[in-house]
Amino acid sequence: MMGFQFMGVGGWLWMLAAVLVLVGVVVLIVSALSASSSSSDEAMAILRARFAGGEIDADALAKAKDALGPAPARRRGSRGLLVGVIILVVGLLVGILGWASFGGFGGMMGAGMMGMMGPAPTAPAGTSVTLAGSRFTPLTLTVKVGDSVRWFNDDAMPHTVSAADQSWDSGYLAPGVSFERRFDATGTYSYVCRYHSWMTGTIEVTGA
Repeated sequence: MMGFQFMGVGGWLWMLAAVLVLVGVVVLIVSALSASSSSSDEAMAILRARFAGGEIDADALAKAKDALGPAPARRRGSRGLLVGVIILVVGLLVGILGWASFGGFGGMMGAGMMGMMGPAPTAPAGTSVTLAGSRFTPLTLTVKVGDSVRWFNDDAMPHTVSAADQSWDSGYLAPGVSFERRFDATGTYSYVCRYHSWMTGTIEVTGA
């Protein structure tokens, strides 16, 4: 359940976009196969012209018409192609929204990859956690009551630092951005990244 709970809007948008694109591709393929018979409309027009010119009789025209099939069935392929294109466009738009929710180029590339942003800050030892390689380091940090823990996003993608019990949340942390929280009570505090549910960490707060 936690994987779905902390998936985030961007993750859901990406999933929806993938489904829409897949459905759009399937619709296009099926419609293309159906639309291949659209050339029969041209063949029917030629047959009518030949019938009008007296080259073929009514019986031959009727047999050819039966062989080509009804006009509505021939047009369904074209309508399906349009529906497939619309589904694909919607899927791409949803994918763009999901991509934007992760910060666009800034979120996908990160501070280290975007030279003009410069390197991310260095996390001081003892009361800091680094977000890099899609993991929290250290996984478990022990501090004393009253200490403030700082999380530094040194990764190439955005993350969050979110309490497992949802009591506190850093919100969106772009690459190069930090978050700080003071712990005034002893205990074990578990947290996770809402964008990447496999990223988990723990803060152990001991007495002074």
